[in-house]
Amino acid sequence: MRADTWHADAASLRRYAEGTLGPAASASVESHLLACAACRGGVAPAAPAARLDAIWAQIEEAVDTPRRRPVERALVRLGVHDHTARLLAATPSLTTAWLLSVTASLVFALAAAQSTPRGVLLFLAVAPVLPVAGVAAAFGRDTDPTYDVALAAPYPSFRLLLLRTAAVLASTVLLVGLAALLLPTAPGLAAAWLLPALALSTATLALSARVPAAAAAGAVVALWLGALFTAVRATGSTYGAFGVVGQTACLALIAISIALISGLHRRAAFDLRRES
Repeated sequence: MRADTWHADAASLRRYAEGTLGPAASASVESHLLACAACRGGVAPAAPAARLDAIWAQIEEAVDTPRRRPVERALVRLGVHDHTARLLAATPSLTTAWLLSVTASLVFALAAAQSTPRGVLLFLAVAPVLPVAGVAAAFGRDTDPTYDVALAAPYPSFRLLLLRTAAVLASTVLLVGLAALLLPTAPGLAAAWLLPALALSTATLALSARVPAAAAAGAVVALWLGALFTAVRATGSTYGAFGVVGQTACLALIAISIALISGLHRRAAFDLRRES
């Protein structure tokens, strides 16, 4: 640098352009170039074309090929196509924060189950609700940060919704299932939440074709809690809702919901709702 003119000398500019200038001197030149148009004009001709091409190639690769998140990498390893894995990995209810919140809810429910006789009922009441909340958050304008991107992508939104629902159910049911193994009760009762969870989730998915997913989930959860209370009053048993009648009703609800989802899909109800 020449102190009398406050410009970088030609040798410094050339070495900077070639990438052979030391780190400290390079930082000084870069700071000066930001404010000096004359020196920027002098450094441009000295920059080797091959080095510029290599730098731009690195920039394009970093921009066009973002880092895969853990969920996306796991899906790709399992054989899921790259484009499908990216859309699935963006599911709000597959994030680390969501899974941690589900885990925390299960810890509190397990603590209640260990401390009070009615705590097992609390666990069985909460367990089916967690997958419903995940399904409600799987695809929606207010919850999905990639909602508009997913709509613009050449990918059927109904298929994406089903894939995300399946992924959310698999991850949530796995967590709940592991927690249920720690319940202080018979194995049969510890698994009694599974059919209700599937029934409530499919019902939420069917209703979400007509109303927002959050509203559908809220209605389904309210009906579930009402059914629990009614079953306890009607049967006089704490676990009345999880007996043969309750499990049969869940199977019927699953069948009805699947039939509705199939019919609504044929009428493109899910796609039309998202494109409106």
